[in-house]
Amino acid sequence: MKRSLFPTSVVTKAFTWAYQELGLNIKQASEILGISPSSLAQTTLLGFESGTAEYRKQLAFIRMYHLLISLSEGDSEQMKVWFSSYNVTLEKSPYEMCKEYDGIERVADQLRRLKQSESGRQSALAVIEFSQSDQHSKLRTLLH
Repeated sequence: MKRSLFPTSVVTKAFTWAYQELGLNIKQASEILGISPSSLAQTTLLGFESGTAEYRKQLAFIRMYHLLISLSEGDSEQMKVWFSSYNVTLEKSPYEMCKEYDGIERVADQLRRLKQSESGRQSALAVIEFSQSDQHSKLRTLLH
């Protein structure tokens, strides 16, 4: 039995909603997909052909977004802050990680681990806030 694919226009619409909910613009979303903003804008109505890298990345991003919704209990502000803030485990923000080759999957893996952990249920999306310049000094302090 062949697995049915989601309609390409539905996938693109869901991807658009997800990235906008996370506070991203079309330029940032196109960076995640590895394409130009004009290419993303041109496919808004029809979507990318199923099986393409862009289609698969959109599906992965949507799955990651649903994990994030679950952990934040739908708190869109908490989701935005977590997605754009430095993450010690990823060593960059989830947004920056999503732009890498397997970044969306790495972010989703971290969210799955948080969801499975008992302590993760309490404050799964806690954000460690400090500026980029403070990161190295604080990490050095933590390591020594």
